[in-house]
Amino acid sequence: MEIVKTVILCIIAYFIGSISFSYIITKKVKGKDIRNIDVKNAGALNVFVSVGSLLGIMVAVLDGIKTLVIVLAARAWGLDITYTIIAASFGIVGHCFPIYYNFYGGKGASAVTGILIYFIPLELLICIIPAVIIGFLIHRPGYAPVFFIPLSPLAAYISHKSLILVNALIYVVFLTTVLNAIIYFTKRDRKVFVD
Repeated sequence: MEIVKTVILCIIAYFIGSISFSYIITKKVKGKDIRNIDVKNAGALNVFVSVGSLLGIMVAVLDGIKTLVIVLAARAWGLDITYTIIAASFGIVGHCFPIYYNFYGGKGASAVTGILIYFIPLELLICIIPAVIIGFLIHRPGYAPVFFIPLSPLAAYISHKSLILVNALIYVVFLTTVLNAIIYFTKRDRKVFVD
């Protein structure tokens, strides 16, 4: 029965993850497609840099809520940690390759954060602080997720979280890496969208 519930939530998570708040908000505010602006990425950082910091933060929060909602639904439905994270991870897939927007979305950092904030909120904060500092030191604040996402399983392990959770977080890191590799090697940022 858990597998059936997980499959149902995976499908729902993908469609929820496919909602591109960066596209919706930028279109409302600027009348433009965020995928044609600056780095041509439909993510919170591009909105933050290209449209406005407050709107970028709003997009990041909304993107995180997409996966957090799936985690909360899975836990309420009685799914264990592994099945919960598998279901929520489809929200990350939807965020990166949204069905509503020709599969051109963001890179998944905020969607990953929605999962991490539920399972390891303190550890996430501990990982984010040095990641942001490193990002600013190398003059690439957008690289902070490159540091805090891979550090999250290690932080969970150090703080004596269950090995089941640690392994599930390693899966999230691996999935996000694969999705970003696909985005990078397909040179998705070169496409121009007609408004």
